[in-house]
Amino acid sequence: MWHKIEEENEKDMIESGVYDKGEIEIASVISDLLSNLPKNAGAVMIFIGFVREVGKDDKKVIRLEIESYDEHADLAIKKISNEIRDKYGLSLARIYHFKGSFSIGEPLVLVIVTGKSRKQTFPALQEAIERYKKEAAMWKKEVYIDESWAWISD
Repeated sequence: MWHKIEEENEKDMIESGVYDKGEIEIASVISDLLSNLPKNAGAVMIFIGFVREVGKDDKKVIRLEIESYDEHADLAIKKISNEIRDKYGLSLARIYHFKGSFSIGEPLVLVIVTGKSRKQTFPALQEAIERYKKEAAMWKKEVYIDESWAWISD
C-alpha cells in the first residue's frame, strides 16, 4: 500500500508512515527525491537505520522483529513529519518505518529532510529520529543466537 500526497513541493513522494518490509524500495525513494528536488533545497539529509549484530547486553542478534499498532504509528509518524517540516521551515520531511522480521544489515527506517541549508536540516533530522523512537506505537524484539529474545526500547 503506497500512500501519496499532493502538496506543491512533495508531489508524488510517498507519504510518511509505517510500511511492511519490502513494500518500499529505499533506493527508489531516494532516486525519486533527487530527481524532483524542490527548487529551494540547498541541503538533503538522509538517515537509514539498520539491524545491527550486537544487541542488548552485547548479545549476538540473529534477527529483529518490528511490530506496530498501525493506525497509531501512522498518525504519529505523519504528525512528526508535518511538525518537523513546519518547525524548521523545511521543504520536505519524511519518515518511513518498516515492520516485519529483519536480518542483520537490513534497513528498518528511512528519514529524509530537505531545506534551504544544513542549519535547518541537521537539527530537524535529529529531532525526527528521536521523536519517532518515542512517539510511534512500535515495538522491537531482538532474537539472539540462542533463540532467546528481549523487547528493546531503543
